[in-house]
Amino acid sequence: MSDNSISKDVAFGFLPARKSDRVLGFWSLLLIQLGTGLSCFSLLTGGATGALLDAKDSIGAILFGNAIPMILIIPIAIYFARYGIDTIVGFRSSLGYLGSKLFWGLFAVTTLGYTAFTMFMSGEAIVTILNMFHASGILTTSSFGAPFFSVVLILLCLFVTSKGPIMIKYFNWVGAPAMFVLVLILLGVVLFGQNLDKVFALQPIGPYDSVGRSLATAIELNVGLGFSWLPYLGQYSRLAKDEKGAFNGGFLSYGIGLCVAAILAVFMTLVTGSINPTDWMTQMGSAWLAVMGLGLLILGNVTAAIFFMYAQAISFKTIFPKQKWGVALATNVPVILLVLTPAFYNSWNIFIVIIAYVMSVIGGIVVVDFFFVKKQNISVRDLYDTNGIYKYWYGINPSAVLSVIVGTIFYWSVYNPLLDQPSGIFIYITAGIPTYFVAGGCYYVSSKYIFRSKANTASQIDIATRKTS
Repeated sequence: MSDNSISKDVAFGFLPARKSDRVLGFWSLLLIQLGTGLSCFSLLTGGATGALLDAKDSIGAILFGNAIPMILIIPIAIYFARYGIDTIVGFRSSLGYLGSKLFWGLFAVTTLGYTAFTMFMSGEAIVTILNMFHASGILTTSSFGAPFFSVVLILLCLFVTSKGPIMIKYFNWVGAPAMFVLVLILLGVVLFGQNLDKVFALQPIGPYDSVGRSLATAIELNVGLGFSWLPYLGQYSRLAKDEKGAFNGGFLSYGIGLCVAAILAVFMTLVTGSINPTDWMTQMGSAWLAVMGLGLLILGNVTAAIFFMYAQAISFKTIFPKQKWGVALATNVPVILLVLTPAFYNSWNIFIVIIAYVMSVIGGIVVVDFFFVKKQNISVRDLYDTNGIYKYWYGINPSAVLSVIVGTIFYWSVYNPLLDQPSGIFIYITAGIPTYFVAGGCYYVSSKYIFRSKANTASQIDIATRKTS
């Protein structure tokens, strides 16, 4: 098998990737994940941050909010790269077989939401380009044109995704550099079109009553973005040529690369007074530069959508391995419903903070389970055997359930993301990062001293014996 091919049962299924299937080196992993990180998510989060804080405080919120969560969760990429397994399969060791299926429901909702954001922003960008060329008709209106072009792009992404990871890999060699060029354009606009001292003196357009509240909320938005990559780390890390490449590619893309785009988004928000990336492009100074920026934005978002669609389909195949690839791919179709109006697109702040809650809890559980409870002793055979040692209690790990409950109580007592209501300590500790440690600590204590099981106490010798038996 050549380096540019992946067996169909791995590319379109959920079986462990063999050595010959590990086709993604460091640069491929970096570009694929940059193609996602340097898309609408970093721009929307950066824009929201710039609406709350000035440039100096925004940079601190972005670097801390993105890098720390990635430091906390990126070690789990080693797990997926070592065994060549998908995220949902890997999480069976900590959540149980049924628990992993329940997590897939959250994963599916998250993925559909992320895809909708990329597609609607792209639809708006196309409408903006048409209006710049003075086109007329119903397609030039945001109410009809943006949803229409969003649906067209969704169908295009479905076609590319249907071809599998090799096609996606080649597509990302174009899409990811496109977003990188866009970042350079934005950087040029800021450096040469604006006075940096003036930019750093600008005030945010929508801060809270106190700087402390604005800073804590901005950090939480970025923490949500940082933790949000947790369920996607396994999709491509399982195809990594080595563990080091999976770790470095993930951290440098999600933890560092997207920070650059988010910071530039802060600058553009402060300069233009708008958090909408399509508005930034039209204020670049020249029509051709604006069209180029909008085109690159579309290409980058399409790349991100393809990434999410593949992740969604692969995870569905994990839950329902006998279903055909076309059926798995069709689970992305509901995203069309989310782009029919701008209502969902305008709810980014709420969406990303809820992600901070969910993924901080799960992140604490799965990282502590692999590194501290099981001490990296995993039986791949039992991951695929629903009657194996990871069955726990009727397919659910009670330690994980207890940790989810404790983590949920802690997070929502500190901050209510739906009502945007913080407690008194929120401005001092925020919510997502402490929740990670609370959930992880609870899981460790519960697994070691309350709900002891064979899965948690099996030694390396026991695991080796199960492999050969």
